[in-house]
Amino acid sequence: MSLNINAQENSKKRLDYQEIEAKIDSFHNDQKKAWTLIQHYIKTAKDAGNNEALVYAYRYASNFSVYPQNLDYANLALNTAKNSKDERLLATAYFNRGAIYIQEAFYQKSLDDVLISNKYASNVNDQYVVYKSIYLIAQNKIYLGLYEDAAKELLICIDFFKNHATDSKLGQDYQTYYIYSMLSYIDNNTKMGKSSENKKLIDESIKYLKNNDLKQYIPYFISSQGTDAYYQRDYKTSIAKLTQALEMYNDQYPHITEIYYLGLNNWKIGKRTIAVKFMEVIDNQYNTSNKLDPQFRSAYEILIKYNDSIKNRDKQLEYIDKLMILDKSYEKNFKYLYPKINKEYDTKKLISEKTKVENLLILRSNIFIIILIISSGIILFFSIRYYKIKKLYKQRFENIIINSEVEHKKHHNPREVQENIQPEALKPASISDKDVKELNLESPENQDEYYSKIQGLNPLVVKSILTQLDAFEDEERYLDSQLTQKSLVEELGTNSTYLSKIINTYKGSNFNVYINNLRLNYIIDLLRTDATYLQYDVKELANICGFSNSESFSDNFYRKFEIKPSYFIKMMKEKSRNSSQSHNPTSD
Repeated sequence: MSLNINAQENSKKRLDYQEIEAKIDSFHNDQKKAWTLIQHYIKTAKDAGNNEALVYAYRYASNFSVYPQNLDYANLALNTAKNSKDERLLATAYFNRGAIYIQEAFYQKSLDDVLISNKYASNVNDQYVVYKSIYLIAQNKIYLGLYEDAAKELLICIDFFKNHATDSKLGQDYQTYYIYSMLSYIDNNTKMGKSSENKKLIDESIKYLKNNDLKQYIPYFISSQGTDAYYQRDYKTSIAKLTQALEMYNDQYPHITEIYYLGLNNWKIGKRTIAVKFMEVIDNQYNTSNKLDPQFRSAYEILIKYNDSIKNRDKQLEYIDKLMILDKSYEKNFKYLYPKINKEYDTKKLISEKTKVENLLILRSNIFIIILIISSGIILFFSIRYYKIKKLYKQRFENIIINSEVEHKKHHNPREVQENIQPEALKPASISDKDVKELNLESPENQDEYYSKIQGLNPLVVKSILTQLDAFEDEERYLDSQLTQKSLVEELGTNSTYLSKIINTYKGSNFNVYINNLRLNYIIDLLRTDATYLQYDVKELANICGFSNSESFSDNFYRKFEIKPSYFIKMMKEKSRNSSQSHNPTSD
């Protein structure tokens, strides 16, 4: 729709506020025309002394501008709302600033504003802003990694905005937030590994967009198809869909989600040079905006790996520095999300990698002068490293033996464990009432508290399942290689959800780790107490303790004990020989 702004001043004056907003929306791809109308909207609202229209006009200005101007306009909207003392306008203005904050990666500030908005909106029963605030709270939950909670919030939003999609009122756009909520829900499904649910949702959404003349949103759903295809390892389809989405967009946004997944796809199919080009686009975007969503963090891991492989130390160091800065930012802004980020380079590793690269750069510039020192240093380094590794492995071996002996006594002779406690340990100590309460697990009230750790689960159910798990462990039923979570659930008379929650909470691990740890503790005790088993190979030992193959046994052994089973057996044989020699000294 064309509009000659300069030639139709009189026509503009006849437009009411809703018509102005409709015209602005129609210019979503024409910043110049949109801004002319927004300025007209602001002036008209000011001249009329209409605080409601002025708040909405400033909101448009904030959404059509970039940082920091967008925040300036958001603050103007909030100041106008405060001057009006209208809680409905305050709810709108706080929400708008919260949306700007999350867009600019000020996550804590965003959540603060959105919660205030929700409070004001609830006070005046402004359901539109209430559900918009729920939508933005869901976005914060997604950033924090609380995907299941976010999904529940988004489903509520989808239902509300869809049911009101045809409603029309100044400052309200139900249809757009229905689309936003659906897109976010689909993306959240992908994050939870539920891509199979998305096909129907995407098809329905594209049909809805076509029927309602909202074709500008179709590329976002095609992009979602591409993302899902990536996680289903259909890289060819993923690349085609993501490329199609990029070609269909008709706006000024960088669309780095598509760029990122095109990079990942090419990396997966071995086209590393092409992949790196895409990741460099993300780096350029970060250089421009100084912000990066944590979901794109692995772009820098790929850039670091690639430049390490081609020995471009300068670039490698540059990307390491950026990744460290990003991690510090994530740690600050995402106190809950940061530990959940699945990253290859944690802070310690990055510092070590950075130091190594810096040293390589220094060595390269002085290579001809210090060649002898380098050679000596390398020899010394590996000697020390070998010594430290040997010492570390020996310590780990000793810790395994000690822990195994303690566990054995606990299960087979608990009285002996009690009698072995030093007399000093039995002397009364000065402890607080709080300490007494924490230690007194035998009291009925603390038993209730102990079995009530899982919200929504009856403590009696928890106690029953834990008691059955104790029997399961005592009877060593975990040695059955055919054991599955499903079979144990049926045996215990419960369901997978309950069992998973109880094992996670009370055993400190998921089902597979729990079972594998029991098997490993069993085989350690066997090797420690019966030297016959030291002659068995890894495959035989794996079969004895319930593992289906030697690879799984070895991997889990190393995960739990941080040494290989072959090394443990070697050390046990050495320990056994030393023990035999000490008990049978050679006589003259």
